[in-house]
Amino acid sequence: MTAAQPDVRERIDAVWDRLSPAERRVAAMVRHDPELLLVGTSAHLAAESGTSKATVSRLVRSLGFQDAADVRRELMAARGSGMPWVAEDAAHVDQRVVESRNLHAAFASLARADRSRLARRIVRARRVMLFGERGAHPVALQLRAQLLQVRPDVRIVPAPGQRLGEEVADLDRRDVVVIVSVRRHAAGVDRLVERCVASGADVVVLGDPTAAVLAAPAATTILCPVDSPSAFDSLAAMFAVIAAIANDVYDAAGRTGRDRIAAIATTYDALDELARP
Repeated sequence: MTAAQPDVRERIDAVWDRLSPAERRVAAMVRHDPELLLVGTSAHLAAESGTSKATVSRLVRSLGFQDAADVRRELMAARGSGMPWVAEDAAHVDQRVVESRNLHAAFASLARADRSRLARRIVRARRVMLFGERGAHPVALQLRAQLLQVRPDVRIVPAPGQRLGEEVADLDRRDVVVIVSVRRHAAGVDRLVERCVASGADVVVLGDPTAAVLAAPAATTILCPVDSPSAFDSLAAMFAVIAAIANDVYDAAGRTGRDRIAAIATTYDALDELARP
């Protein structure tokens, strides 16, 4: 008996680092909706992604398929087995299986980002700026809450009543900027990435796979699938990744981080801010 072939999303995750920027633009669309390969032509995919039919063909071969017909045969077989992108089969898909696949892909992406080096960069930065709009905002808030336990000057930008111009005008190589973006992406996130990179800041983009194109200029990209058989995306893998990043930063901060946590705990008690057990 031969082993089951990985689905299209898993194939994309496996070859992502080897894809060209143009191929990634197509791959990001397909990863969001694999059935585009089933119902769309190469010409349609090329037009939608702003690439070419040759790029779509190269992507198909990179994913291990012979041609578009080979893709359609596999997707038709997957449709019959109830893969999660088939809406009418969503009720029969085990959410735990989907989340497990999301977590595996997200932590593989985090590993490629070099976790220990990323943690050291966050510890040593003059300040850490976090940006997240729409569905990404709660993720940015949670990352700030955790990082602020270990190091000072962690900011959500823009502050209420401000615009981004005031926040990023004086960025330089001493700063780390973490831009969180989840489909559907807020307008202008790509320009923000480019502006922050141009300033010399150390830019990290944390997003779902459709953020790959806008993240291209950044020093570090961490892609967390948000797949779900329901009508709404699941951010479980993304929250797991930010918890891992915060723990890495805690380890990298050493005694300084532990002293800050102790000082914060003392201040909680002095202000009587937390309920006692």
